[in-house]
Amino acid sequence: MAKCKFCGQGVRSGPIFHTGCWEQAVNKLAGEICDEYCKFPFELDYEAMVDKCERCPMTRLKELGGKV
Repeated sequence: MAKCKFCGQGVRSGPIFHTGCWEQAVNKLAGEICDEYCKFPFELDYEAMVDKCERCPMTRLKELGGKV
């Protein structure tokens, strides 16, 4: 049985991590990246920023782990 790369517990099938562990890890890192490096909060109004965030590669990366 494969082990989750994040928490070390067994994973029966599919990716070798729990989707919840993936989402938690990516959300933490995405928050750090967005807070520190994203320039758009300073350049766009709220609605435009939400639209930009929905198309952001970080959002797509988070979704690679599947839906929780």
